[in-house]
Amino acid sequence: MNRRSYLVLGVTIGTSGCLEFFDQEVYLGGLRLENTSEADHSVEIRVRKDGGQVHESTVDISGMEDDENVLSTEFVECEWPNDESGEFEIAARLTGDDSWVETTSDDTEGDDSCQMVFLRIEETGTLWFNWDDCERYEAENPDTVCGYGTG
Repeated sequence: MNRRSYLVLGVTIGTSGCLEFFDQEVYLGGLRLENTSEADHSVEIRVRKDGGQVHESTVDISGMEDDENVLSTEFVECEWPNDESGEFEIAARLTGDDSWVETTSDDTEGDDSCQMVFLRIEETGTLWFNWDDCERYEAENPDTVCGYGTG
């Protein structure tokens, strides 16, 4: 085997384990909106599972009250199929905006097969997503986690 063959073999072996990471299958245990601005907002949300659209809604969320400094939150109804894990894509935008902000289950950093997704609205109107393990939420607030893994 020549040097080039070893190099190609090393690259192939080195990346073979990484390919699994790009097809992260999870259960979507919940989608929570958080509004850190004082303004009320309407947010359009789309959820796709394994490439097919499984949820679309508009959620109204009130702003934080300046004197209370309490984060305003809303949970999206769990209307997506959750009997089997899958690859999820979630997109959101403020009503009236042209561009969507997106995240996929490939963005998860935890090791729980059930993942909660948080969509935060910043004071500037910027949207960003964060994924977290359901495990912690199931223990503290089981009503906030969608049913999953039940046929």
